[in-house]
Amino acid sequence: MLFDTRYFWAIFSSRDEETTSKLKSLFDRSKSAYVSSITIYEVFKLTLASEDKTAAKIRVNTIANEYEVIDVDLEIAEEGASISHRLRIPMGHSLIMAKQLHTLRHRPTFYRSEENLDLR
Repeated sequence: MLFDTRYFWAIFSSRDEETTSKLKSLFDRSKSAYVSSITIYEVFKLTLASEDKTAAKIRVNTIANEYEVIDVDLEIAEEGASISHRLRIPMGHSLIMAKQLHTLRHRPTFYRSEENLDLR
């Protein structure tokens, strides 16, 4: 399963233990846990904006130790641009989807906390 920025941000920012527990159970149930290097970038940037560099480094190192980080290469960049154009979605999301398509060879499953756990 590929985990996106919203998943991690919900884990790091939620004050609701039930929500955090539900989110963490997704990781526990996943056979393989992946994260895009774009997600690492986004988590680092969000943490810098709300906390500091030390907290950002701790968060991304924690993610990198528990998830397989998937990098973006030329093929993924091209596929991501095509997905972004076709679906009219932001760069980060399209690159994450392209990498999952390339790596996992099946339709992308985006984990979005609001949709899967009804956190609205």
